[in-house]
Amino acid sequence: MVGRALVLAATIVAVTCEESCAENWPGWRGPDRNGVSRDTGVPLNWSADANVAWKTPLPGSGISNPIIFDDKVFVTASDGKNLANLHVICLARDTGRIRWHQRLWGTAPTRFHGNKSSMASPSPVTDGRHVWAFFGTGDVFCLESNSGQLAWHRSLSGEYGVIENRFATSSSPLLYRDTILLQVDHYGDSYLVALDRKTGSNRWKVDRPGRWLSWSSPQLIRLKGGRHEFIVCGSQRVESFDPGTGRALWTAGEMRRECIPTPLFINGRLYVVSGPSGPSMRIRPGGSGDVTKTHVEWKNPRGSPFVPSAIVVGKRYYLVTDSGIATCLDTETGKQVWQKRFGGGFTASPVAAGDRIYW
Repeated sequence: MVGRALVLAATIVAVTCEESCAENWPGWRGPDRNGVSRDTGVPLNWSADANVAWKTPLPGSGISNPIIFDDKVFVTASDGKNLANLHVICLARDTGRIRWHQRLWGTAPTRFHGNKSSMASPSPVTDGRHVWAFFGTGDVFCLESNSGQLAWHRSLSGEYGVIENRFATSSSPLLYRDTILLQVDHYGDSYLVALDRKTGSNRWKVDRPGRWLSWSSPQLIRLKGGRHEFIVCGSQRVESFDPGTGRALWTAGEMRRECIPTPLFINGRLYVVSGPSGPSMRIRPGGSGDVTKTHVEWKNPRGSPFVPSAIVVGKRYYLVTDSGIATCLDTETGKQVWQKRFGGGFTASPVAAGDRIYW
């Protein structure tokens, strides 16, 4: 079922591309990691045949998000004993034809994973020349995007200990200048690390004692003055670091212990949520030290999800719980605009295109 969902996601993107020459979607939740697409003319309905451009079988399961750059779609999957057989696959954007398939092997499968998870839970990321894939086994691979040739490989589990995460690692990497940034929070020794894009060697590594497991993917933001911040959520707090050095900048509390949703950065403000029952918060970045009392502009505990990330469109902040209750908040005040029950269960994060939101 998980693998089938991955194929479906790839075909949906292909349909969107045909309709409107879609933008690149180079990593988790798109170019800004916020789930908002500039594409228009996206269909409202799909069936086994309607509005499907192509289908391509995949060799294993994966809950990573397919990524797109120019004429290529990249997906990841895992199969075999302990899901330790790893796959990175490049598909032709227009036809779904497999351009290359790199078979890889995990060096240290995680000690825990649930039935909905996979070693291919983190989404890959690309700059168009290379694609970087991080797996729950703790392995990071850099591949040439045209050929699939392996440029380098790092076994973070081999160097820093096996990743012990109840539902397997899901945090997706991001690119900053000439580095790839990773958040590795788990039962063991948690850490952040910046790897050189070309060689895979460490640029910096920050140990995170006292930080428990989380599945949230980090966010990279740029403030008006030009300052960049590397934002991570987990262990009851939101934290900001200098992406160039790993130096801690600020922290805000009142999050839940376990965090899955990815923080959003919209119009100079951060929107974060951790659940179940944790609050959504809007934070003004750019502070120093503990900014819980000075930079948290509002918080609202209504409708907080455990797994799905939220989305901001215009002046509205939308979220849906795992049990299917959707909530809309005003971005300026945090007050509830509406709430309704969708029905069914949700784990996927929404995507906005045109004047619609897709869950």
